[in-house]
Order: sequence, then structure tokens, then C-alpha cells
Amino acid sequence: MLKCPDMLVNPPRSQPRYRRLADALQQAIGESRYAVGSTLPGELELMSRYRVSRHTVREALRCLAELGLISRNRGIGTVVTAREPSSAHVQKLGSPAGWMRYAEDSRLEVIGNEALRVDAELARRLECRRGAPWRRVTALRRMRADRVLIGWSDIYLPEAYAGVVGAMGRRAGRVYELIESRFGARVARVEVEVTADLFDAQRASALGVPVNSASLCVTRRYRDASGQVLLLSQTHHPAERFTYSFDLLRGGDGSAWLAA
Repeated sequence: MLKCPDMLVNPPRSQPRYRRLADALQQAIGESRYAVGSTLPGELELMSRYRVSRHTVREALRCLAELGLISRNRGIGTVVTAREPSSAHVQKLGSPAGWMRYAEDSRLEVIGNEALRVDAELARRLECRRGAPWRRVTALRRMRADRVLIGWSDIYLPEAYAGVVGAMGRRAGRVYELIESRFGARVARVEVEVTADLFDAQRASALGVPVNSASLCVTRRYRDASGQVLLLSQTHHPAERFTYSFDLLRGGDGSAWLAA
């Protein structure tokens, strides 16, 4: 039986308890104490063994899943799928809502913002009138743990909502949540489009990748109940650093697919 490491009993304040637990489990997997194909102990056993809360256990397992080390399956348990982390950061989607957010272990770094009058091309994308006042915020997305940059984001919002720009990347909450909280708007629908693209010189330089290298481009369009676009974000991810992954299970009658 694995002993409860002292670092989980009195963890350094600089690192969250769930991260220390994730590190301990990752080490155990790497040393084949939990072999590939085997299952990890259940949540209750991990809580008792490491003297942590259920929330800590679930957050630690989420970290391991994002590294591609485990897969959580109903009726089976938590299965070890690899000894070493994937070279690319993987965002595991357990439901359609997952498309609306990034992994909690990443953060947004705003590097610029500008007021603009929408030109014809952008007006088509934003579904607004030409010349309308909007705000464009440029940001980088970075993983907290290893500081790796995983994306360049261009975020567009009506100038009327520009008051949330100062809180982006600094306050808890996603951008659309900041808009809802401050202005009383409400997102009723999110459309997501994933396309293949190439990095231009500016984005490539910021992310440290070759010009014209492959990009996974994710566009999210947030609409209110009337269908009006409240927010649009477009994020370019280096193909070798980031992967979207999700599981679907077929319903018992075979008529529908459900999020695993």
C-alpha cells in the first residue's frame, strides 16, 4: 500500500493540495505502481489514503486526465492509459458545455486591446452593421503548471461591454461570465467552430512556432436569446501543443449519443 506522503499532510502554500496529490499519483504511475490498463483506487480510498477532501481528489484526477495519463469511465473506474504525459496539452470534454471553457489550469494573459470600427469583413463575422463600435482584446493562453503557451486569442466584444477588459485574466470567471455579471446580459447559445489554419508571422513569433506551421483554430460565438452576438473569440493553438478530446457513449436504445 502507498504511504501518505508528508507533502500532502502539510503541503507548501505555493502549490495547491490537489496539485501535490496529482504529482504523487503521476509519480506512482510513472514508476508502474499503477500499471497501464489497471485502475486507480476509488475516490473514497484516495481520500482516506492521502487525507484529502473529495474536491481535492477530483481536481487531481482531472489534472491527470488532461495529461492523458488516465481515463475515467462509468462502471469501470479510473483506468491508467499511459505512463508518461502526452506531449500535447489535452482538453478533455465531458459535456457540450466543455467547449465553452478551457482547462482550469490555464490562464489568460491580455497583451493588448483596441477600440475599432467594424469593417465589412468583420461585420459579417460579428453579424453587426458596418462601422459599429467594438473592442478587440488580444491575449495569450498559458498553462499554469509548466508555463507553456498554448494559444493566441482575439476576443471581440461590443464597445458597450469594454468595462470588463480590465478584469480579463485577473479576476475569476470567463469573459462571458464577466459580461453577464456586470451588465446583466445573458448568453443563451454558444456556437463553436474548429478549423485548420496556418500561423502568420505575428502569432508565430508570440508563441515561438514557425511561420506557416499548423494551427488548430477554435472560434466561439456567444449569442443572447434574440440571437445577437455578445462576444466572439478566436483562438489559434499550435497543433503539437494542444488537443481537444471528448468521449461519447451510445444510449441503451441506440437512438442517441451521450457525453461520457
